[in-house]
Amino acid sequence: MGFLVRSHFPAAHVTLMAVNERIKADMKYKLIESGVELIEIPECEKLNPAVSSHPDMQLVHIVENILVCNPDFPGVLVNFLKKRGFEVYFGDTALSDQYPFDIAYNIAIIGKEAFHNAKYTDPVIKKLLERHSIRLNHVNQGYSKCSVLPVTPESIITADYTIAKAAVDTGYDVLLIPAQKSIQLPGFDYGFIGGAAGFIDNGKLVFAGNIEHLESKEDIVRFLEKHGVSWINLSEERITDYGGFLPLYEC
Repeated sequence: MGFLVRSHFPAAHVTLMAVNERIKADMKYKLIESGVELIEIPECEKLNPAVSSHPDMQLVHIVENILVCNPDFPGVLVNFLKKRGFEVYFGDTALSDQYPFDIAYNIAIIGKEAFHNAKYTDPVIKKLLERHSIRLNHVNQGYSKCSVLPVTPESIITADYTIAKAAVDTGYDVLLIPAQKSIQLPGFDYGFIGGAAGFIDNGKLVFAGNIEHLESKEDIVRFLEKHGVSWINLSEERITDYGGFLPLYEC
């Protein structure tokens, strides 16, 4: 058992994963039944209630055992993670429910590249990215992690043009899709694909719902299969954006 060498991409079955505390009970059960211990991210009262317990708004996995969390992240969870061997850094940026003061931790780290609106990236994250030789690419999109579904360390799916262009410019294979308005995010018209999935094993994603409901399902399926990625539908319902499934520890 060990830490993930690269953020988001386990080399074996995931045994510890950060999830939104609000994900449905049947989804939690399926994850736990498969051998995954869940860290349930609670509400951050400073954020918009619709995204207040989204992992990708509060917690960032830089590399291996290095994590960054917002300054109000619960101490009980910090202690839990430290006991598991994680180095947990508190970010300098206090969150707010108003854009762009809610995006400091919503950074997409894909392989050796990161994508975010660099004007608002938390300075602690910037230092750690530099320390671990991960290049920060500025994009206009502040909700970068929400907007990106990692496929491999060199390929992504996104509905955001600015992220797609930046990723292509760095040599990534990119599937640019239209906004998937079938993705549910209560409080908003629709959610983001990056917040609706995450890796549970080497080359295996879980989706918070059934991929068949996505408008671009055929293109998405072809792209996943192209890169040797399979998936599990955690329910038969429409997909919900829960702020992602963040793998932290693997067999």
